[in-house]
Amino acid sequence: MSDRSTDEERPQGFPVLTVLALMAGIFAVGSEELVVSPLLVNMAESFGATVALMALSVSVYGIGTAVGALLFAPLGDRVSRRLSLVAGMVMFVLGTLLCASATGPGMFFAGRVLAGLATGAFVPTAYAFVGDRIPYQHRARAMGILVSSWSISLVLGVPMGSFVGEWAGWRWTFGLLAILGALVVFVLLLFGGGKPAGAEGGPAPSGKAAEPSERGWVRSAAQALRGPKVSVYVLATFLNMFAFYGMYTFLGSALQYRFGSGSSMTGVMILLYGLGFATSFLTGRWADELGKERVLVALLAGLVPALVAIPLVTGWTPLLVVCLFLWGAMQSLVVTLLSTLLSECSAQHRGTVLAFYSLATNLGVALGAALLGPLFTAYGFSAVGYVCAGITLVAFGLSAWVYRHRDRDRDRDKDRGQDEDRAREAGVAAYED
Repeated sequence: MSDRSTDEERPQGFPVLTVLALMAGIFAVGSEELVVSPLLVNMAESFGATVALMALSVSVYGIGTAVGALLFAPLGDRVSRRLSLVAGMVMFVLGTLLCASATGPGMFFAGRVLAGLATGAFVPTAYAFVGDRIPYQHRARAMGILVSSWSISLVLGVPMGSFVGEWAGWRWTFGLLAILGALVVFVLLLFGGGKPAGAEGGPAPSGKAAEPSERGWVRSAAQALRGPKVSVYVLATFLNMFAFYGMYTFLGSALQYRFGSGSSMTGVMILLYGLGFATSFLTGRWADELGKERVLVALLAGLVPALVAIPLVTGWTPLLVVCLFLWGAMQSLVVTLLSTLLSECSAQHRGTVLAFYSLATNLGVALGAALLGPLFTAYGFSAVGYVCAGITLVAFGLSAWVYRHRDRDRDRDKDRGQDEDRAREAGVAAYED
């Protein structure tokens, strides 16, 4: 037997190279999204613009991501998923190079729009690709690795990008991200696999094999949302991200009030949260063993008191350390499980489902920061914690409802399959008679 066979060729193996490529891709787009903040002053000086104007590039990127998820991610349901990934990453490389070579704010904003569209196309497609390519018993582990890429971009990508921008110029930061994106394209072309979407991730929940969708986008989207699990989990994703980002946005300000604006403790505390978030690299395997839906319900229940407690323990540093780390660990696994469960709801419309997941995530991020700002200003961080805990409680109720009805849905699918078998047998008997 040849010793050159890769893990991709073993039906139950873990495709390490593909997962690492997807991880690197998400790390690149996550770093590009977050790295603008420490580079704003340098970019504004380079273009002769104001910091406020250049800060709008963050909003432009977010809008591009949401639009890209809706427009491009569903294409993976009708064409090769690998082709969608490669096209998205090529678009990201072009947009990032446009940012690096920009001669003015307009050209830079155009590059940010293009990179945002690429992020919206790449990230949900990467999640769907896990549902296609990873065996069921490894799926949450793989999704945990991908989700942890966001925390790695926060803990490593942003500081490294800031360092490069300080010593070599902000354009080099974008140039290096473009090089990383090109490497991801190379690996996906060589090791990304070539089987059709839905061919490998296990049977669809209904027991039917996935078929390429030839319907229009609107009809495909309606069918994707028709299943109660899909709509409920998409809504739970929005609520969870609304509560998370509403809390996280004002965490730094609350910590500065606690430790002082010149203290390094604020950065240390946020780093502890990031380290907790990175644990999905390991905890995804536990969720596979214990049951994804059960673990999701337990984690959302645990997040409710955690969000209430964090503002209350800011004066006790040891308790704050524990709470922030646990918050990061729980939130990371919640994101992992919601994306994994949605990827398993429909093999035929997996890309469309995860496009809605991406849309719900970005809307939650945007609205959580915008709507809870006045509450923080008027009533403080504790009020934000109570509101976010209440929103998370609703998400807990939705996930608990799905978990409670899982056996009924499984029995319904089983009965449907038995009815189809009986009808097929009756047809055969009639033909023979």
